[in-house]
Amino acid sequence: MGKILEEVIAERISHAVETHGLLPTNHFGARKQRSAEQALMLLQEQIYAAWRGRWILSLVSFDVKGAYNGVCKERLIQRLRARGIPEDLLRWIEAFCSDRTATIQINGQTSEMRSIPQAGLPQGSPLSPIMFLFFNEDLVQRHIDCYGGAIAFVDDFTAWVTGSTAESNRDGINEIIKKALDWERRSGATFEAEKTAIIHFTRKAYKSDSEPFAIRGQLVRPKTQVKVLGMIMDAGLKYKEHIARAATKGLKAAMELQRLRGLTPRTARQLFTATVALVVDYASNVWMHACRYRRASPINRVQRIGANVIVETFLTVATDVAEAEAHIASAHERFWRWAIKMWIDLHTLPTTNPLRSFTSLIRKFRRYNRSPFYEVAVALNEIPMEELEAINPFALAPWVGRVQAIVDEGDSLGTTQADLGLAVRAAVSSSARNGVVGVGGVIEIPALVRGGPKLERFSFTLGMRTEQNPFSGQLAAMAYALRHLPDLEYRSVALLASNKAAVLTVRNPRQQSGQEYVGCIYDSINVLRVKGNVVAVIWMPTSAEHRLLKMAKKRREVRAKTVPSRLRSFPECDRRP
Repeated sequence: MGKILEEVIAERISHAVETHGLLPTNHFGARKQRSAEQALMLLQEQIYAAWRGRWILSLVSFDVKGAYNGVCKERLIQRLRARGIPEDLLRWIEAFCSDRTATIQINGQTSEMRSIPQAGLPQGSPLSPIMFLFFNEDLVQRHIDCYGGAIAFVDDFTAWVTGSTAESNRDGINEIIKKALDWERRSGATFEAEKTAIIHFTRKAYKSDSEPFAIRGQLVRPKTQVKVLGMIMDAGLKYKEHIARAATKGLKAAMELQRLRGLTPRTARQLFTATVALVVDYASNVWMHACRYRRASPINRVQRIGANVIVETFLTVATDVAEAEAHIASAHERFWRWAIKMWIDLHTLPTTNPLRSFTSLIRKFRRYNRSPFYEVAVALNEIPMEELEAINPFALAPWVGRVQAIVDEGDSLGTTQADLGLAVRAAVSSSARNGVVGVGGVIEIPALVRGGPKLERFSFTLGMRTEQNPFSGQLAAMAYALRHLPDLEYRSVALLASNKAAVLTVRNPRQQSGQEYVGCIYDSINVLRVKGNVVAVIWMPTSAEHRLLKMAKKRREVRAKTVPSRLRSFPECDRRP
């Protein structure tokens, strides 16, 4: 029960963070739609931007020692209060961080229970990551511009300045070090001296500098390569060392896979994709441009060994032949699949994400020092991205009650509710034909006293197939049907749909397309609930041949048979706060 409560609190605080902007936008990790790869891409773009201005970027990286254990409870509460967290929740968090005990168990022997005077945040708690973001938010609070910036991924903090030479950047780096040490003193935290690193990113040796920096009485010399968020970045962004290490990790995973006997080719292929390829491909969107020609040889060796595990080819066979025989994608093809997904995902990020602004500037770069983003943008230039839907971290607030959804094909409850005599029933359908997405639906309102049921039919064209799909059409039809129900009180409402994915989305909305329609659906459901109505969404397979679904299908087919001269799309939702 304790873990469940911690998860609930963490989810609500995360919603407040993303909705009201309680944390810096350049704080990655422990947040939805904020990954380590995004942080690395943002840093790389800043390096190339400095190079285009004939400047160099000087970077310093810190890592907090014993991050969660070293959190000072008083400082955490103080910073949570400054960010607007309610007092009731602050008291709960203070109790969460207080009066903790611990025991040690070795070989079945358990020590006596002892109290922990400085407990910090417990490891493994779902609440600890988001709490640590509040703990070091003032360290990360720095605007990213052409003169410098900062990013953080939970306990990893990286800051940089730009200038014409490394010597001109010394004052900026010293100022960053001074502020970081001041934060360390005020927070009671400790930076690991071994993991503190400084590097000057430049491809011109005469602009660099090897003069050390003094940090707590120790001299830290600039390095030619540093490890940032699990990736080795060298001064010239050639990534030779990182590619070699990625290949070594992939080779080790492939050799472990080779030890397994009796695997079918299908199972071996799945294991190769899930274990070997995933290890090699980490942050490939950052370094794939450097993995060419001879530098790709270590990666190709991993591919050959993986193919040998799947279909037992000769190790001397050409890489292309081995990949074709094993039916696995080449490393180059795999990298580009990740790049395409990344490029599309970037255009769906909300404007609060710092990477979102780069998509509009990417094609305006000068001819020299173009970043890897430019290569991806040129290759995918013909794909229309401007009209992509922005996907928010939260489709609904965590405390909004989810609607009952029945998706089990063998569940008799769905059939019972769908055919309940006094229930208000609505059936929706959608399809894509002739290049357009059409939807149709039927609303059946049974008479309470006399007469037969009242039927209302609707159909409309949602949009072109290049912009919409049957999934979004089904969600739009659900929202339309619920919005156009009459004024009901204390009734049962059954919404029938044949698209299982749409029903599952309504039951548990996530970071996916169709969020606007999901919001409209829940707006209408909340209005119905206030008046005592009970709403259920029921998935019924096409094989069920329910009469209302048949009628909805006919309405949809009428709309989708011909291409209308003018599209009448679903009206925009009037979302209430």
